[in-house]
Amino acid sequence: MKQRTSPNPWLGLICGVLAAVGYSLANICLRWLTNLDPVWVSFLKAIPTVVLFAPIAIWQVRTERSPMPKASSIFILIVAAIISQLLGNAMLQWSFGIVGVAMSVPLCLGTMIVVGVMISKWLLEESLTRWQRWGTASLVLALITLSLAGRGAVQSVVEDSSGWLLIGAGIVAPMLAGTSYAFLSVAIRRGVSGEVSMFMTTSLICAVGMGILGPLSLYTSGLEEIGLTTWPQYGVLLIAGLLNAAAFVALTLSFRYAPVIIGNAANSLQNPLSALAGVILFHEAYSINLIFGVVLTVLGVVMMGLRERPLPERLKEAPEIESAVIGDGR
Repeated sequence: MKQRTSPNPWLGLICGVLAAVGYSLANICLRWLTNLDPVWVSFLKAIPTVVLFAPIAIWQVRTERSPMPKASSIFILIVAAIISQLLGNAMLQWSFGIVGVAMSVPLCLGTMIVVGVMISKWLLEESLTRWQRWGTASLVLALITLSLAGRGAVQSVVEDSSGWLLIGAGIVAPMLAGTSYAFLSVAIRRGVSGEVSMFMTTSLICAVGMGILGPLSLYTSGLEEIGLTTWPQYGVLLIAGLLNAAAFVALTLSFRYAPVIIGNAANSLQNPLSALAGVILFHEAYSINLIFGVVLTVLGVVMMGLRERPLPERLKEAPEIESAVIGDGR
């Protein structure tokens, strides 16, 4: 995200913390709804974002504050959105009901950043600093450590006795979601960055999610199961959608006002917050592997934003590399 306003690290830090709290509260709401079809939940969660952001995006285009995206940009976004909605939002929601929110969130975030680094290094030929290499190593170790806590996590969430297949699927699901978010971030940064506003980008991604997940939920759950959704559950879904949209705005402002390291560090608070919520509110498994994995994830995210040395004068005005977190379109 390019900074277009006067730097204000404290304001950026506050916005980053608010984003972490918003995403954590949204995940808690979604964790309460694991008895519903994850495709149906993901479809309903996208509605508030479209309702709130689409009018702003249309207003930006009509007042010429933002150009109408090119057909190629729309195509890139649609393809990336389909992948992120099916393999991202739906799989992450499913994992909440298998390994819990305490494990799913750090697994997803860690994988998203690691895969984003791999794409930047080998596909986009972007160089990595020493700190980014150490951060990647910390995140990889975090993923391994969290995976070791998988059996206990599944047994604390799923009532029936769980086999290794379910344990493996529960671990892979949030990692698959993180991978899809990483590719979505790269698609946004390389395909539409600088052309399409973030409100247009996010509303289009969520609109595609509604168009894909809505009909698909009729197949995965059916009208009879959908009809069993209660009004309180609809209320929780509405709150989750609003929190998700608010967290996105807060994170966007964080990267506008403060350096990437501050926004990443503040937003990484959603890992320990989600872990605490999972253990305290939902009685998910509490283990040294879970604690160590969460700590390594936060440490890795922070190291990803550190610089080896001050930038030369001629490079100080160059935009910073976008965070993989901000472009996931959740």
